[in-house]
Amino acid sequence: MLHESGASQEVKNSIVKVDSDTYALAYVGSGSDGFITTFTISADGSTITEVASLEHDTQHGDWNSLVQVDSDTYALAYAGDDADGYIATFTISSDGATITEVASLEHDALRGTHNSLIQVDSDTYALAYAGDGQDGYITTFTISADGATITEVATVEHDTDNGTYNSIVQLDSD
Repeated sequence: MLHESGASQEVKNSIVKVDSDTYALAYVGSGSDGFITTFTISADGSTITEVASLEHDTQHGDWNSLVQVDSDTYALAYAGDDADGYIATFTISSDGATITEVASLEHDALRGTHNSLIQVDSDTYALAYAGDGQDGYITTFTISADGATITEVATVEHDTDNGTYNSIVQLDSD
């Protein structure tokens, strides 16, 4: 299903399950702007219906990584204007009908691409990304369950040569 014919790039998307038949997709759309769109998909996969869409960044919005924070709150790591690194939170209703931005934090004013965001514990999140000079960084954040507060905790530069195309996974509690 083609959901946006004017999208400039079809990569750098991230999708999460909202409920049994509802999904949220973060992507770079027309004009390289940042969008979150919800869809319902029938159990047998035969029908896909677009429910709602939010243009959350009118300047830029790519290298998306979307994770669920609580039952209706989601955190998105993405590259915004000038490829700066952002974390934004949203509430999405279980039926996908409403998408509302709650908070936003520019965590890296130089670069924040190739994002991979994971939940570490109830309110801690780790982000692997390419920062200044395409070097590899991991930054941790505390995000409240309602998404109202996003706080940067610590950053480590783990690769001084190339930190692109990240994928971070949690092996155990720490």
